[in-house]
Amino acid sequence: MKIVNKRKFITRIIELVVLIATLVLTPISINYANAVRGYSSMGGEYLVPVLGALVLLVIETVYEEVENGQAR
Repeated sequence: MKIVNKRKFITRIIELVVLIATLVLTPISINYANAVRGYSSMGGEYLVPVLGALVLLVIETVYEEVENGQAR
């Protein structure tokens, strides 16, 4: 497999790492928060997937802006 666009490839790898980290950290943070509280409740730990999605959007936006800036 020949990589034609290295920047796009690296961006996709970073996005994949962020997605996997989000999927791993969400249940860990929920379990930890419940253990600290001593009871089951909903709190900020349920915003971890939202934060992961926000990071993905920022990465994609930066990539698109860099690509558009180079085309000019």
